[in-house]
Amino acid sequence: MRRRTHKLGGNKTIIYIIVVVLLVAGNYLYDNFAPEQAEAAEIEEVEFTETPAEAPAPKGKTAHAGWAELPSQKASNDIYITSHLLGDNRRNYTVCYSREQRAPLWVAAPVHRAYKGDVKRVDNYDFDPTLPVNIQITLNRSYGDYTRGHMLGSGERTATREMNNQTFYVTNIAPQLREGFNERGGAWNNLEYFVDRQLCADTLYVVTGAIYDDFTAPDGTNIKARTTVNKNDNKRVGVPTAYYKALLRTKSGRTGKSVADCKASELKCAAFIIPHRSDVGHKPTAEDMISIKELERLTGVNFFANVPNAPESKAEAKDWGL
Repeated sequence: MRRRTHKLGGNKTIIYIIVVVLLVAGNYLYDNFAPEQAEAAEIEEVEFTETPAEAPAPKGKTAHAGWAELPSQKASNDIYITSHLLGDNRRNYTVCYSREQRAPLWVAAPVHRAYKGDVKRVDNYDFDPTLPVNIQITLNRSYGDYTRGHMLGSGERTATREMNNQTFYVTNIAPQLREGFNERGGAWNNLEYFVDRQLCADTLYVVTGAIYDDFTAPDGTNIKARTTVNKNDNKRVGVPTAYYKALLRTKSGRTGKSVADCKASELKCAAFIIPHRSDVGHKPTAEDMISIKELERLTGVNFFANVPNAPESKAEAKDWGL
């Protein structure tokens, strides 16, 4: 019996030593690793709650890596980025909206004949349901001194009433001169017609944007930054000094491939900038065209971030029929 008691006492000692070792090891792991994990979680929360804008993903990618038209936009407390989907889960367009300007900075969209049909204009200028109403403006009628200019045109979305209705969200609208600019024969209207002629069997990717800073036109004329009072609600709205369209598509227009799978030699891209002024009869020329890289330097936006092979450093007039 004494031998058995002695043996049990030895086992208790061993168990006690094991428990002590585990406690010491547990404290060491907690002291050295738990605080770091807590800090990382806190940083992650700040990154995604500090700004209403959609934070760009690493390496300049966007939240939707498969969407070729999307730019990568630097986050700020001024901008809101939102995408509009259709009931069949197709994307319609994505808008980057400025709370300060109370107008869009850019609108990115795929353009293809699949989006076209026989639906009539809805003409229902309404608030964007995905963004706070207090940062938007009322547009039951024109601004007053300026007409209501679509970034993504109503005529580009006529396959269903739903997609056409979304183009009338006020976040897709910016102030535009009517005479010599927005109306038929105006400089911007002519550029829109030019872009329409770029439709092909493959998808054309378009970013339509506005510049609100001082802008110098190709002829040396300086257009000063300005604002206007929206006659619908008396809110002050930024008036663009220039508008642009950034374009990307395959050269042949019938590869049947995603642009992300194409070589640089199979693609073409360019940007066209039109000063926001009356210029009736002006049609797009090589002078209006710059490379995507030049547009990025001008705007600070990373265009076509999801298409690494896009030839952004060059813009060939002959590629676009100019």
